Amino acid sequence: LSLAVDFRPPSSGGTVGVFYNAFVAAVNNALSNLDDFFPDYSTTIGSYELAGLAWHQGWNDGGNDDMANEYEFNLANFIRDLRKDFDAPRMKVVVAVSGLSGYAGQPPRRRAVINAQFAVSDADKYPEFAGNVASVETRGFKREPDPLSPGNQGYHWNNNCMTYWLIGESMARAMVALLPNTKKETE
Repeated sequence: LSLAVDFRPPSSGGTVGVFYNAFVAAVNNALSNLDDFFPDYSTTIGSYELAGLAWHQGWNDGGNDDMANEYEFNLANFIRDLRKDFDAPRMKVVVAVSGLSGYAGQPPRRRAVINAQFAVSDADKYPEFAGNVASVETRGFKREPDPLSPGNQGYHWNNNCMTYWLIGESMARAMVALLPNTKKETE
């Protein structure tokens, strides 16, 4: 799925992506029905905050020059539009870059997507995202296929659970660093 087409945000112009609309609808449906999912919600919790979003996507955009070239524009709009659509202007966002090919052999289109994913967390370029958007490196998490991975689908990290663990851990650490009032554990 691509950000340019499938998850295309409204502010990017053109046809809004079907998966963007489905994502917003699914989240809003869940939030509208919290009592159904959590029977004690109203009496025990009573309020919520969409505090963060983890985004790890980009492979398909890296397969097309036009999609890769507009990735940064689309990702910045995606963040803005989701915050607006979820009425969550302070929602933190962590982006795991699309480092599925590792450091070596990245074609220019894939490097363009990775650069765009890092760019949205650049406070000089996007002052509005300063302190509330982080990008995490993933290229070092690539594991080769057999014997290190159970699959040979580079676009799915060769189905390597260690890679997925490392990505999730990096994203979680970045999110904790962005969130206020969270205990920052050190190693």
